[in-house]
Amino acid sequence: MAAVASVTGALLALLAGCGTTPVSSGESTSKAASTTAIPAAKARDIEQELTAAFRSGGLSLLDEPTKDEQGCVIGYLLQPLSQHGPDPVDATVASLRGDGWGGERRTLLKGMRRVTLVKDGWTLRVRDYSAQRAKRGFVALLATKASCKSS
Repeated sequence: MAAVASVTGALLALLAGCGTTPVSSGESTSKAASTTAIPAAKARDIEQELTAAFRSGGLSLLDEPTKDEQGCVIGYLLQPLSQHGPDPVDATVASLRGDGWGGERRTLLKGMRRVTLVKDGWTLRVRDYSAQRAKRGFVALLATKASCKSS
């Protein structure tokens, strides 16, 4: 599982363009403790929305969520629970729209479907690799906070 965690963190770091590390839900760091309560609470709210949306959409975690130390990036590597039924990416995006995510943009590039949504200074990128068997059919969710600077 450690190899998966490092691969997941590296993949999401590449997608985000900045350093991220896997963090379990109970783990904290001194840097995280030094941030103000309001931004940290907002990041937790965003994380809870994303988790509820992908679960209701029919996606499951491949590994722990990936976050950066400043609370600027939240990433998930997911896989569909079933190959039958409603499209889990569309269902996840619909759930997020219900939570106030908007500004939807969709693109298709070499079999990868990309959906971008925004809310409260956060940008969410959904990358669906399920049509690309070489990529093991995973889905990546990556939320980044606009006011943060890349490291």
